[in-house]
Amino acid sequence: MIQFKPVRLKIIHLKWMGILLMMMAAGYPISLSAREQPKNTYSLDEVVVSTTRSEIPVFDAAQSVTVISSQELMSSPFERMEDIVRSVPGIYNFRHFALNTNGIVSPLKMRGTGSNRILILVDGVPQNDNFNNAISWVGWGHIPKETIERIEIVRGPTSAIYGSEGLGGVIHIITKKPKTQRQTSIRTEAGSADTYTGQGFHGQKLEKFSFMAAGGYEQSDGFYMVKDPETYEIKRYREVGKVLGKATCDVTPASEISIAALYYDHDMGQGREFFHNDLQLDQYWLNYSHKGDALGLKALVYLNRADKTAFQDTASDNYTSPFREEKFKGTQTWGTDIQGTLLNWKPAQLTVGASFKEAIFEYNEDYTASTRDAGAKGTQQVISPFANLDVHFLNDNLIVTLGARYDWIETSEGANWDTVASGGKLAYSNAYASNTEGNFSPKLGVAWHPDDKTTFRASGGKGFRAPSLFELYKVHVRNGGTYYREANPNLKPEQIWSYDVGVERFITDSLWGRLTFYQSFAEDYIGDRLTGTGVFGGGKTRYEYQLDNISQVDIYGIETELEWYVLADLTLFANYTFNISEVKKDENNATLNGNYLPNDPRHNAHFGFRYNNPKIVTVSVIANYYADIYFDNENTLKENGYFTVDASISRRFFNSFTAYINAENILDKEYPMFRSVSSGDTIAPGIIVTGGIKLTF
Repeated sequence: MIQFKPVRLKIIHLKWMGILLMMMAAGYPISLSAREQPKNTYSLDEVVVSTTRSEIPVFDAAQSVTVISSQELMSSPFERMEDIVRSVPGIYNFRHFALNTNGIVSPLKMRGTGSNRILILVDGVPQNDNFNNAISWVGWGHIPKETIERIEIVRGPTSAIYGSEGLGGVIHIITKKPKTQRQTSIRTEAGSADTYTGQGFHGQKLEKFSFMAAGGYEQSDGFYMVKDPETYEIKRYREVGKVLGKATCDVTPASEISIAALYYDHDMGQGREFFHNDLQLDQYWLNYSHKGDALGLKALVYLNRADKTAFQDTASDNYTSPFREEKFKGTQTWGTDIQGTLLNWKPAQLTVGASFKEAIFEYNEDYTASTRDAGAKGTQQVISPFANLDVHFLNDNLIVTLGARYDWIETSEGANWDTVASGGKLAYSNAYASNTEGNFSPKLGVAWHPDDKTTFRASGGKGFRAPSLFELYKVHVRNGGTYYREANPNLKPEQIWSYDVGVERFITDSLWGRLTFYQSFAEDYIGDRLTGTGVFGGGKTRYEYQLDNISQVDIYGIETELEWYVLADLTLFANYTFNISEVKKDENNATLNGNYLPNDPRHNAHFGFRYNNPKIVTVSVIANYYADIYFDNENTLKENGYFTVDASISRRFFNSFTAYINAENILDKEYPMFRSVSSGDTIAPGIIVTGGIKLTF
């Protein structure tokens, strides 16, 4: 295979980007007066809060933003957020629906930054907290779809606004505030692999008070995720229960306070009888907001708790008996966030605030046939002042955004231990000294409207991710002991400097397009480093790794989008992302220099249509293409490409009854989702079909 040098690729990309930018900008004259919204097209009035922490029109955002509305959510063929966003430009979801049985793994990547580098928020509450971001314990289906008002997706580093985690960007789920008219619905569905689901929702407003509650239960016999199952392999089953409640009070016409609570519980079978996990999440958050004539205030207090037990087997007896239980008990994160915004300081808007977060990590191992004691623990505290300034020039046609945040991070009480020597490793008991890190994250953005249908935008800034307590202290063993990864208490924070430039335009009154070029330079990237191999019990090979900082990673790519609003009810869309993420320099292993980061395609394309007319039919069809995916740091395992199609069709009857059918992978492709030298290939099982009914009253 012929490979072009990265420098030449960058020159080619910049040349074509310039040509496309000029083509998109050439469709209209530069001089139009007041901003006018094209008729029957994409709404310019849509707002976003996740780029500056205060409401601004999406058209004015300096960063590339996608907003998924409640209507789009409900017409999607998918239930979980991770699947709903899979067709958004710049995002790659490596996981097929059937693999939701390993529901704690972060499947999403944005702009080539790799796993666990997208910040997930729900009403401002971080979901992948510092105590667990190495594996991102997000339930992914833990927020009932009916409760979501919209999903905001901001591409590019968000550390200047939100601190650690958001190297690639942020996905912000914003839940509904019920309206005056009562909304009640129940929904049930069934489908492939004996999958059964029941969901319920109720929302209502009574004078100054509003409330909503939603919940559901799902069980599935699951799928085989290997082509030729061994005798010890079983289907990957799942059982999921969830409930979310939210109450809001309008304290004054300009102020409101809301309180919400979430409980999520799952049991996920991971392919062997004694290899599965139980997870319980309970979360609580309180939001306060005030929007006066001169000042806007927002405050947030939250508590996230997680109890998880990972049941492990061992390869030494061919996975035929239980071996140990990994228990994360008392693991929690709590925090608070407060900000104020000057609203009438023309022509600028200033937001300042501060946040505090504490993460507590506690982990123990219980062994079935011995008194062996192993575990890890640690605490992490973060104090973070931040500020954001938007300045408007040229009659609001030029918006300059400046932002900055400082994160002071203290990690303390770190320890790990194991009382028994195993697999060639000696017994150990380590206690680690406290460590303090400081990180300053600036950003600069510009949005310019040369006319009423065009936005040129450019942004740049710094992102970072502090190593989690999980990464610093937990020895991680999987695949029955054939995968062994040392913790590394000396890990340094990841840092990334990024910029992007692009244009968004209504090429005609019904054809909208966007083109963005991005480039990032990352240092101290955290990843697995293969340190050796050995023979494990039962004659199986043991692969030994250690988490380490890869010195430099270079990332660049192009995102293109088109949406054609053919009719009021019909939208055609297409997008394509080209991404290169490569190791620029690895001081400890020069053989990795020039290699691509694993589990992120070079080519990522989606196209399809949405037709939304509930009285006739609602149809959504999404085609997906992924190509050139490596699965290991050494770039020895590769998938050249595959193509899938997903679809949903529904019909409303008698104004209150809706029937629907959802299908994923309707072409029945059995493509590899993972390839691993230690555990083999994980294969998508083919087509999955579910059908259901919904009653609204």
